[in-house]
Amino acid sequence: DGLQHPAIAAAAPFDLILANILAGPLTRLAPGIAGGLAPGGTLVLSGLLRWQENLVLSFYRPHGLILRDIKRQASWSALVLERGSVRG
Repeated sequence: DGLQHPAIAAAAPFDLILANILAGPLTRLAPGIAGGLAPGGTLVLSGLLRWQENLVLSFYRPHGLILRDIKRQASWSALVLERGSVRG
């Protein structure tokens, strides 16, 4: 259910969200994950390959998230994104 689960949705928005899942689910869950992030909050997306970075980013940028850092180890990547202080 992602962030739509009642127990999780009731606690939103969150200052920090960590999602260590594959690129496919990260893209499908983008609206819910981005919607659950508080203004000024940080989102870390991992479990994706380097060649999938731009694909995953393309699903989060329209929700007002800004790329702040990329952590890489071998062929794996973690994206660190931030929501501006005003939702957009």
